[in-house]
Amino acid sequence: MTIIDPQKVPAFPVYTLQISEDRQTLTLDGAQVPVLDEEDFIEAGKNAIITKLTNHHLGVVRARAIDASTGQTWDMIVAATGEVLDLTEQQEAELAATARRQRRTKRLMIAGVSTLAVLTLGGIGTAVVVANQPAATAPAYTPQGVGATLPAAPPPQHSATAAWSHATRAGSTVNLISPDRLLTADPEGTVTGRTPATGQPVWRGDKAPENLASMHQGIWAGKPVYAAAERNELRLWPVDMPYDTPSVAPTSIALEPGQTARTDTHAPYIDLGDWYIRVPDPAGTLHEVMIPPGSTVLDVAADGTITTISATTIYTLDNTGTILTEQHFTAPEGTTKYPMRVWLLDDTHALLAWDDTERIMGVLDTTTGSLLFSGTPRTIPTATEPLLVDRDAKTAALGTVGIRYGANSALVDLPSADLSAIHGTLIYANTTNGPATVNLAAPEAEPQSWANYRAEDPAPVLVTDDAVYVVATQLENTTIYRSNKIQ
Repeated sequence: MTIIDPQKVPAFPVYTLQISEDRQTLTLDGAQVPVLDEEDFIEAGKNAIITKLTNHHLGVVRARAIDASTGQTWDMIVAATGEVLDLTEQQEAELAATARRQRRTKRLMIAGVSTLAVLTLGGIGTAVVVANQPAATAPAYTPQGVGATLPAAPPPQHSATAAWSHATRAGSTVNLISPDRLLTADPEGTVTGRTPATGQPVWRGDKAPENLASMHQGIWAGKPVYAAAERNELRLWPVDMPYDTPSVAPTSIALEPGQTARTDTHAPYIDLGDWYIRVPDPAGTLHEVMIPPGSTVLDVAADGTITTISATTIYTLDNTGTILTEQHFTAPEGTTKYPMRVWLLDDTHALLAWDDTERIMGVLDTTTGSLLFSGTPRTIPTATEPLLVDRDAKTAALGTVGIRYGANSALVDLPSADLSAIHGTLIYANTTNGPATVNLAAPEAEPQSWANYRAEDPAPVLVTDDAVYVVATQLENTTIYRSNKIQ
């Protein structure tokens, strides 16, 4: 029998059981649960939770049961082995204890007025004693899904079993949005931020975008946010989330027909067309700004300044559209207009594309305003193709274009393939012959396969110095696996 320790169970995920208002149906995270004749709703819900735990390789989870007919709720912890810990009585006891402490504190404060002189004399010693007490620490997190066998062969020198694994949405990817936070898509439609090494959930947001790679971290009203353009709206989630909050809801800003939102800039903005954009002021209120005609936006900085580029000039504007500086820009030969497309590679480099008299792409050093290099690609990538960047290695891949923008800068023609990840000079991709790598440093960038179980094996969706992350589907269950590097 499993003994459940609530202190060792993460605050989320929290599975939600809901009994309908007419008490006819039961759902688990929005999916209907079959209830057998003469079976209790809660018992049926518990069995559904256990099944979901088993399918998702989880050992224990928090759950909340809601009776919509009465508004009553029950909090519980359910283990995959079948044990259930009802938290309702524990929470009521904690509330009573808190009330007793508050009453006691009030009495001590009243009594303290008469003994203030005595406490002042002993205050220094007392303060030292309190300061030397050990700090309260959060319970250690136990990774979930440890040891699960990867159903797809990882690249060489990586473990065939998972350091951790979690259920994810079918067809999803992951997003290492910062060095200490990995975003994964949940089957129920939320997005979870995890500690990469352990998979520990540390953040959760509602309304996950269909493509997690479209989420970027930026600044809005002086606060860090995650931003994504999804269909007809711009979504903004606060990066900071209280520990006891199950999830945070995004602020959604509607986009009218013809409007697009860009989120890879330091501050997100909305392009209205006809040389107008909509940007936030320091308070986060959107307002319209006209940019110099014949230019396109390079970046909107965290402080609200706007940088645009034309065929011959780089402009810096303040948050109201007033031009602060103009810097001459020398475009590549064969171009006569402003770049048709801009992608930010990192804080100081942007990838530009022209489709004028001929197709040209180049990398701009945004600190100097000069092109590092330019070349003629086979095709210009579309705005919807995912950009893969390794900022440390200064390498990138986009469609059929590989980019080295550090030492030995160059554009590299890539074979047509479904690109999934980049690390150093290696691009990972799905090909008709199975998962493969393409080396940007090789004289000819040709796919190199590794030993796989079958040609349908997926390539990793993320590769780091110490691990690869693989998303694979077995039957109806899709899982994200972390496979550690073993050599």
